[in-house]
Amino acid sequence: MKSKFFKVVLGVFILANFGMAEYVKRNNEIYYKYSEGEDGELKVENVDLGTFKILNDKYAKDDKSVYFSGNKSYEDVDSKTFEVLPNYYSKDKNNVYRPINEWIQKIDGANPKTIKVLNEFYSKDNKNVFYNENKIPNVDVNSFVALDEEIGYAKDKNSVYYSGTKIENANVKTFKVVSTESLYFFKDNKNVYVAEKVIKGADPQTFKDIPETIYYARDKNNLYYYSGDVKNLGKINENNFKVLDSSLIKNGNEIYYFGEKLDIKNPEKFEVIRNDLSDPSMIIYGKDDKNVYVVTPYKEAGHLKIIKNADKDTFEVMQNSNYSKDKNNIYYAEYNVVQLQDVDKNSFILVEDEDFSYDKKNVYYRGRKLNDISSNGFKVVRLVNRRNIPLNFLSDSKNIYKLVTVYDEKTDKLKSVKVVAVKNPKVDSKTFEIFDYWENYFRDKNNVYYENELYKMGLKKIAGADRKSFKVLNDEFSKDKNNVYYYGNKMKGISPVGLEFVDSNFKNGEDIISFFKTKDKVYALKTRTGKEAYEIVPLNFDVISFKDSNADYPYGSKFEGYFQDKNGVYYFDMSKLDKLTPNNIFSKVEGADTSSFVQLMFGYAKDKNKVYRGNQEIKGADPESFKIIETSGKVIVKDKNRAYREIKEEF
Repeated sequence: MKSKFFKVVLGVFILANFGMAEYVKRNNEIYYKYSEGEDGELKVENVDLGTFKILNDKYAKDDKSVYFSGNKSYEDVDSKTFEVLPNYYSKDKNNVYRPINEWIQKIDGANPKTIKVLNEFYSKDNKNVFYNENKIPNVDVNSFVALDEEIGYAKDKNSVYYSGTKIENANVKTFKVVSTESLYFFKDNKNVYVAEKVIKGADPQTFKDIPETIYYARDKNNLYYYSGDVKNLGKINENNFKVLDSSLIKNGNEIYYFGEKLDIKNPEKFEVIRNDLSDPSMIIYGKDDKNVYVVTPYKEAGHLKIIKNADKDTFEVMQNSNYSKDKNNIYYAEYNVVQLQDVDKNSFILVEDEDFSYDKKNVYYRGRKLNDISSNGFKVVRLVNRRNIPLNFLSDSKNIYKLVTVYDEKTDKLKSVKVVAVKNPKVDSKTFEIFDYWENYFRDKNNVYYENELYKMGLKKIAGADRKSFKVLNDEFSKDKNNVYYYGNKMKGISPVGLEFVDSNFKNGEDIISFFKTKDKVYALKTRTGKEAYEIVPLNFDVISFKDSNADYPYGSKFEGYFQDKNGVYYFDMSKLDKLTPNNIFSKVEGADTSSFVQLMFGYAKDKNKVYRGNQEIKGADPESFKIIETSGKVIVKDKNRAYREIKEEF
């Protein structure tokens, strides 16, 4: 039950984020923007600008193709008759399509003339009902309706369904949602349901969710909690029942946090200490007549902690959910509760990132004092949330530092923390900062620096880099007005003028081959991830027209692909490449028409005249009808005359 439920929730999450995107036109090119900043967009390739039309935030089309999330659809879509349906479904004269991640998928057997989208999961035509792309067997189409927008319940005149599966013995006439405020629970005249399971012993006449809580419900007899499975928490104490927080329930002398009973010493006197600026569902503070408590989501360590020596009368939560204080001390709560040592309460300041704080004397990380760093001029230069790797840079008025943390791999408990001064290279700590949004590049008032701790590359000055014209291309490559750099090292003989990467990386084992060009030359580059050594070979192509062929498929190949310039089309197969030389990287596709050439999946391609596999023509294949289609767990390569290949869907 749990896996099916959370699969549905995941689908909801994906669809809920659709509204964050848009198509934009810039410099006679189309980009798909999926997040803020230029790093959050991708170029829509091979668009016909004259006929390009934006349909909504996810869909666009031109006279030849349909685009979803900026990707050209690999389905055989008829652009002229294509239209968008509710919930990001779509159709053309031949087929119906549903959204799946960043692509659209054909719903086999769906009739576009009669299709009706019911919600994010269900659709129906005049003959069939579909859950996602799957037909639901033995369903009454005419009476079939979806019962909610988010969870997956539906019914026809005969049966009730959850995620396309019939719920046995459910009463279709009386089946309904328990509350519009919570769509987790449904009921009929005899039972209460969550997902496709019956909640044993629940009374459907009095069953209801509990407002302002997460996953709690009740009937006339019992308290229930749901998160994947349902827990019966026992009899309701009507005289002493109270919602303390969205995740915290008091029932008589028992207090529950996310369905787990807490060992409060005096539950009768227990009350929540409010903190309006924190997330109340994650870390909750409270007190009884003797103790101050913190409730955390870390089950392995025990949800409940007593804050030792805390003064309950003066205790208050500070400006985030992790820090608190009383008249004597300051505390940090997470996996455990830490009392800050040697802290000056009057000068204590929280850094914007809640992990750090400082006073006039000391700097603290998650409540632990950091030795050997001054609070004078303190700032967090880079913070990356990766465990047990010293990725984080800090600085004070005199130096820069690496933060070295050690976490327990199983429990995520912070075991130790320290700072290590970076002595080489010498930087100006006051102006040292991350280079825009790139994690691996830094600058100060004088120089540009590169560091990649994941690949054991310590901080180093990029020798000879021009700070004013320096530009980061990606995590590995950068350039300025004079040079191109790979992992912060100057690439000899490569001009930065007109530098442009032509393709995605091709991989074979540890080897990576990519292609780029400058204003004068095309190059093949052989590298290994995380290795500073590289091999580069100039190629004899026309620079202006050299490009990867317009791919008509969503899956990038690891090994092979097609390229072209004004003189022809060329096939690249990395798996057969023993040595990198100008003459053995490509094989020419003889007779290929460059203007109509398009590459397909699995090393296939076609133009207006021929079909190709690799650099060889497939004799007798019809290019107009030749296509590669996905259906029922396999991929079929075919044209109007015959099927050429059948591939199991394992990619």
